[in-house]
Amino acid sequence: MKNGKINLVDLDFEYKMWKNRLTLFVQEIDILKNRNEEVKTEEYIEELNMVELMVLDEHIDQLKKLINRIKVQENEMQYYNKDFPITNDHKYYKEHELLRKQMNSISKVHLTRVADLTNALGI
Repeated sequence: MKNGKINLVDLDFEYKMWKNRLTLFVQEIDILKNRNEEVKTEEYIEELNMVELMVLDEHIDQLKKLINRIKVQENEMQYYNKDFPITNDHKYYKEHELLRKQMNSISKVHLTRVADLTNALGI
């Protein structure tokens, strides 16, 4: 937002940041799953159970769905001039705010889960 104006390029910037962050989250889960495989042979660290692994898989699905939703929003906006100013009442801004809430929520969930799993896997 510049000088009280919201341009589509501003929303696009945030979408790029979110997609990168969500991709990083998916990669972190892959690393945790790999660590889970490594600890199977260790004596004092228990591997994740099936429920925990299912929760991780569901979390990955949620992350990927949000990435796809952001991509859909980007595709819809690509037909408009990126410097086109919009208001807080504009359809794209309202959808952007909804995505922002989802992004904040899933980020908090992810960070909590990663911290818990990192401790559980003896790291």
